[in-house]
Amino acid sequence: MTESKSAATPPVGQALNDIVKRVSETRFTLRTDDFEDGRAAHSALTAELNDYVLPRINRARTPFLIAVGGSTGAGKSTLVNSLVGRTVSPAGVRRPTTGNPVVIHNPADAKFFDSEHFLPDLPRSTDPESTRPGVVLVPDESVESGTAILDCPDIDSISATNRELSRRTLLSADLWLFVTTANRYADAAPWTLLKTAAARSTSVAIVLDRVPPEANREVRHHLSSLLAEAGLANSPIFSVAELELEDGLLPHAAIYPIRSWVAQVGAEGASLQRIRSRTLSGAVAALPGRVHSLAGHAEAQEQAHAALASSVDTVFRTADSRLAEVFSDGRVLHGEVNARWQDFVGTGQLFRGLEPTMARMRDRISAAVTGKHDAATPLHIAILRSAAVSLREQAIGVVDDVNSEWRNTAAGAALIDEQPELRHVGSGLEGAVKSAVSGWSDEVNALVRDLGQGKKSKARILSFGVAGVCAVLEYAAFWDPQHSGTAEPAARQGAGVALSLAETIFGEAEARELIASIRQRFLSAAAGIVADCRAPFDNALRLSAVPARQAGALRSSGERLEVAL
Repeated sequence: MTESKSAATPPVGQALNDIVKRVSETRFTLRTDDFEDGRAAHSALTAELNDYVLPRINRARTPFLIAVGGSTGAGKSTLVNSLVGRTVSPAGVRRPTTGNPVVIHNPADAKFFDSEHFLPDLPRSTDPESTRPGVVLVPDESVESGTAILDCPDIDSISATNRELSRRTLLSADLWLFVTTANRYADAAPWTLLKTAAARSTSVAIVLDRVPPEANREVRHHLSSLLAEAGLANSPIFSVAELELEDGLLPHAAIYPIRSWVAQVGAEGASLQRIRSRTLSGAVAALPGRVHSLAGHAEAQEQAHAALASSVDTVFRTADSRLAEVFSDGRVLHGEVNARWQDFVGTGQLFRGLEPTMARMRDRISAAVTGKHDAATPLHIAILRSAAVSLREQAIGVVDDVNSEWRNTAAGAALIDEQPELRHVGSGLEGAVKSAVSGWSDEVNALVRDLGQGKKSKARILSFGVAGVCAVLEYAAFWDPQHSGTAEPAARQGAGVALSLAETIFGEAEARELIASIRQRFLSAAAGIVADCRAPFDNALRLSAVPARQAGALRSSGERLEVAL
């Protein structure tokens, strides 16, 4: 596939555009176990598409870029300066010497290296000594028009930013001039990149710097075998002996073979086009595999987000179901509430000697609640306080449960660590619970007063007092025979008495319906409080959302390009 054919073949161009679109839409928002690898793969693929593939597909003419790369201290900047014939890139004992890519180009090609076309996210500079991140542009008439030399950052720099930028600039070039030394040619870092070059059919030439004459043959032989194993058997090898520099440059004779080869490549249109076409074809052919690999990381994001959302749904759904049990099984009636109930019905005497008729019981309760001692108010307060405590516990519990679920995953744990509001209930919980419980109590009071307007219940409500009837209904509302298995005997017995009293006042059917309605009103208020605790988690999920089916879209775009090729 030649460069012109690539640009002129609609299926390939369309497939490439689709890949660019899908890659640009891919998001890595969750710190999954493979988050770093996914982000790195996404960044590298985005950079190669924008820095190398698209400019050569979409533009009729681009300069032939020769990237000079290598390890820290290998002498690549000295080689670049020597090839150009003057100091254009910093070289010295400071490591890493090359922090920014330095582009030496013919002035006629300056427009291509504007930020619009080359490494678009990096600022431009003309000062090789600049320490600010960016691309250093050095126009030089000695460089053939249509050809440019890139001095790349060190591939094994102590700076991660430099290492990433080195890989990126190398992958933006048509040809690599890879510099290493007799001592370090077998290091792991260079071979990781050289194997990448082989996988995408990038043309590579090796420069062995500072080679002792007596070791030249042995080193070249071993290096040749390593290149063959890496799929780069046809890569030329140039040796540069350990020599004294002349004004900071290598002697002309030492680099003449390299300079001649570079000049020949740049001057011979057919050779240049062949190298350019092979590198471009190899880069494009490697895209489906890289897109498929990226899709795997993207899918992990989708799965992680879905798992976090599912755990929130499950925890809050369980919490909703648990509310009916918590506020119907009598636990709200334990402790202080039970003590106040006994006081309300006659200082406990009722449970030791209940008369067999409800009429007598009603008389005794009526006497108790209409006498000088107001036992209804302490009971009412105790019920509301106990209900509020239980509701607060449920809200805190549901937040703790989500935290426990999320912390079992790398993505969830990272979200919790990054967003403190996820770890605890909001500061407004106390006020919300108080408002919900008191609001429910007001509703009960209003219901009783409305019922007291009817002829049927008016007399009986008045005989007990509105406060007393409200207390009886509130007490009865927190016990339901369907959930009473774990209720304490005193609470179960007290709730039975409360139900009997309510039936005496309102009638059996109406009392049960009224109590069920009051219970449901409380459950609805409680569900609202618990549901409000979900908002921070839903917000975290919204902010970390990934596009739906992004992995599938990536795979489809890669498959389309594979078919087009």
